[in-house]
Amino acid sequence: MIRPADPDNNPPGDLVAFPLRSSDGALHHVSPSAIRDYLQCSLRFYFKRVLGLPEPGSVSLHLGKAVHAGIQAYWLARWRGGDTSPDVVVNHYTAAFAAQEQEAPVPFAEGEREITLAKGESLLRAYCESDHAQTAAKPLGVEVKLQEDFPELPSPLLGYVDLVLPAEGGPVVCDFKTVNATPNVELEAFLHEAQLCAYQLLIEAATGQPVSARELVFLVKTKTPKVIVHRLPPADLAARERFWSMAQAMVDGVYHERWHPQPGMHCGWCPYRGPCARWRGACDVA
Repeated sequence: MIRPADPDNNPPGDLVAFPLRSSDGALHHVSPSAIRDYLQCSLRFYFKRVLGLPEPGSVSLHLGKAVHAGIQAYWLARWRGGDTSPDVVVNHYTAAFAAQEQEAPVPFAEGEREITLAKGESLLRAYCESDHAQTAAKPLGVEVKLQEDFPELPSPLLGYVDLVLPAEGGPVVCDFKTVNATPNVELEAFLHEAQLCAYQLLIEAATGQPVSARELVFLVKTKTPKVIVHRLPPADLAARERFWSMAQAMVDGVYHERWHPQPGMHCGWCPYRGPCARWRGACDVA
C-alpha cells in the first residue's frame, strides 16, 4: 500500500535540518540516485550527501562522463539539425575529457590516459554507426531535467533523462550505460528499474502521455566496442508501488537520521572505507 505524503509536505518537526534540506526541514528534492545511494548504504549516503566528503576520481567514471557528453552532443545536433558526423562527436568528447581533468584529478597510471581516451573514441564511433543512433526519429528531449511534485513524497522528484524518443504509442525513455563487459541485461534491468520507473513517472507527468517503452543502451568497452539496446515495457502498477515504497524508505531514513554501514560488494570501490571503519554508532567519525 502506497502511503500518501503529509498533506502539508512537511517532515516531522522535531528533526534537525541537514544541508541537503531546506529551512523548513524538507528535502530539496528526491532523486533516483539519492534513493539508490541511501538504500545501498545509508552511512555512505551520510558521508557523501550530508557531510559532503570528497570522492576521489576514477578512470572509469571519468571515461563514462566524457562519453556521455559525446552522446549528448550527437543527439543535440540531431535535435537542432546540426553536424552529427563522428569526427564532430569525438571532438566534443575529447573536449569534455580534458575539461573534466581540470575540475578534478584522475588517477591515471602511466600511459593509461591515452589508452582510455582512445577507448572512448572507439565507443562513440561505434555508437554513431549503430542502429540506435541511426533511427530516423527526431528526439523529443536530450538531457532533460524534470522535477515534479507527487502526492507520494513530501519533496519534488527530480531526474535528468538522457534521451526521450518519439514512438507511435508514446515517448520512449533512453538511458545510456558505459560498461566494461557484455552485460547480463536482465540483471541490469533489475538493478536500474527504480531509475527507469522514476523517469517514466516524470515524463508522463510532464507530457500527459503514457510512456510506451524504456531502453537501456549499453556501450560495451570490449576490444571491438559493442552497442547493446535492451528495451523494457513501461513500469506497471506493481513496479510503481515498489518505486514509491523505496523512495519513502529513503526519505524516512534521512528524516530520522538512520545512518549505518551496510557491507557488501560495493565496499570494494567505496571511497569512504576509512571513515566507515571508525564508525561506532555515531556519525562524528569523518
